[in-house]
Amino acid sequence: MNIDNNITDKPTILAIDDNASSFDQISNTFRDSASILSAVNYQNGVEIAENEQPDLILLNDTIKDSDGLEVCLALQKRPETREIPVIIMSNNSDTSNEARSINAGAVDFIFKPLDENILKARVENQLRHKTKLDFLKTLSSIDALTEIPNRRFFDERLDQEWKRATRERYSISLLMIDIDHFKSYNDTYGHLQGDECLKIVARNLSQNLWRSSDIITRYGGEEFAVILPGTPSYSALNVAKRLWESISALEIEHSGSLSVGYLTVSIGVATLSPNEKTKPHQLIELADKNLYKSKTDGRNRVTG
Repeated sequence: MNIDNNITDKPTILAIDDNASSFDQISNTFRDSASILSAVNYQNGVEIAENEQPDLILLNDTIKDSDGLEVCLALQKRPETREIPVIIMSNNSDTSNEARSINAGAVDFIFKPLDENILKARVENQLRHKTKLDFLKTLSSIDALTEIPNRRFFDERLDQEWKRATRERYSISLLMIDIDHFKSYNDTYGHLQGDECLKIVARNLSQNLWRSSDIITRYGGEEFAVILPGTPSYSALNVAKRLWESISALEIEHSGSLSVGYLTVSIGVATLSPNEKTKPHQLIELADKNLYKSKTDGRNRVTG
């Protein structure tokens, strides 16, 4: 699961403008260096921004007498779009309009008619800045040992997915996965071998998640969490059983696991359909409850 776009990929620019000549100019300027998306009204522009996650938005400040600065403010408030830099384009040469744009959350301001050299310089400057920020964010969101997303990333992404599921009215599932008798494993084989074991388990879990939207994280210690957006309970149970079987199939020696003699995991599965009255912690608590049942029922099993 890629937590961010590869920084070497061609960036994506969303142009929200009902002026065909402006869009043509933008397309021609960046035809070799970026992928260009277009929207001719604000509603469509916001939808594209949420769904496509462009690297930068070029936003006309007025479309059919609507105020683009209100759209800029709205983009800043949405968790899915608030980190996308917005450059305002305007026919209004009043400098107060430039100040209003910056106050609305825009990172830069360009007067129309567009000067190609200025347009290119300012867009490329913002894209370079975003690339650096994305790289730093990626580093801060990765668990150093297992090289998968960490607990901080889990908290942020679950909140984002919860809000999206609430808006779009679909279910979200969560798997809580715990390595059985891991303290005994460390005591028997040493902490260095325990670290190697965590790496192997993390890599195996990642490889057995088949959808790019599924999110594996290290929740803490020997515990992992998997967020499954848009996944009903029966599908989540199937994923959990696949992961459980994949770890058993590794047959990692574990003499402290007396029942089978190799490393196993216990998994708790939970599914909820978010609404305005529910919170992400309720999904976590339900998955934790089912994980606890897996462990008290004898470990090495899936409970949902």
